[in-house]
Amino acid sequence: MSFSMKNFIFKLVAITLVLAIGNFILGLYLSAWITPVWPLLLLFFFVSNTLLFWMFIRAQQKKLSSFTNYFMIATFSKLLLYLAVIMVYVYFNRTDAVPFILTFFVYYIAFTFFEVMTITKQKV
Repeated sequence: MSFSMKNFIFKLVAITLVLAIGNFILGLYLSAWITPVWPLLLLFFFVSNTLLFWMFIRAQQKKLSSFTNYFMIATFSKLLLYLAVIMVYVYFNRTDAVPFILTFFVYYIAFTFFEVMTITKQKV
């Protein structure tokens, strides 16, 4: 079974919408704990996960060891990118640091869980 980009994007849109609705509702009651840039964070995670999955599909066409190496390198690079985004944002917006990091963490957990579940369900 090969990876399906169309199926992945459909599920990714669904998760993004669930997170957006949840964030909107929580924002009505806990606005001090949610960053005002949460829609941009959702877009960032959506785009980064789509690009990474597309690259995983391309890597899948190679041998298994190549895919495994690519997955490890891509995951490490993604973590460095995410850390850089957090550091840059917090440096320029210190008053919004805690809500930004909390929102980022929740999105990171949700999108990473989805990504790992999708990739591990596939036969490579």
